[in-house]
Amino acid sequence: MQVWVWPLLGGASALILTAGAVLAQDAVTVTFSAERADPAAPMPEISWSATPLDLPADADIMAAMVFTPEPLTVPWQVALKPGTYLISGFSEQELYEATLVIGPDSTALTVPVLVVDAQVAFRCAEQEVCAAADQATGLAFDLPRGWAAEQPYLVDPQGGEAAGDVSAVFFEDIEGDGAAVWFLNPVEWMVHESGPCETVSLGEMCTFDLSDAAKRALEVIAPSLRREPVAP
Repeated sequence: MQVWVWPLLGGASALILTAGAVLAQDAVTVTFSAERADPAAPMPEISWSATPLDLPADADIMAAMVFTPEPLTVPWQVALKPGTYLISGFSEQELYEATLVIGPDSTALTVPVLVVDAQVAFRCAEQEVCAAADQATGLAFDLPRGWAAEQPYLVDPQGGEAAGDVSAVFFEDIEGDGAAVWFLNPVEWMVHESGPCETVSLGEMCTFDLSDAAKRALEVIAPSLRREPVAP
């Protein structure tokens, strides 16, 4: 996908295949489209990526990823070797994501919007600032009023032991489109394509759009980020 983008990764660009590259003689040409509530509305600019999920344990995932060199306003057509992929798309307002099996008959697939609040673990509704801590990862942080966070998690892109960095999603807890969102150490992210990143004590905080709401939230969340001991 994009290099996790989660903004992306230096040093691997020479090895990453771009959209349209033929991965093997048995590659399948697939067209990916973003799911939209109003198909007649103009297509937003979307940066796409495909991350193979069935590689050998010692494979270089970064070298195997396929992504669009620039955002597209049309469906993404790309040649992929048959297998299972994490397909991701990033626009200024939405994140599209799905795990899909690509086979000989996979010609046109739709990628749904990722539901941001599917795993809401923390919410700040009453106080100006709410302290939160996740016992599983040891991540502790403050949330401004009107913001929420998903369950933090540890990710190892290489498929080995749990990574030392923790990832999390913080978002403006409002209905409808346009909510501000911050990703801590996103696994796939394309800097200059998906959106800007800010260096924080625990890694990188990235967002689609550095809006006023996002800036105000970062002023609360960023200095509060810390890792606490995890009970055995």
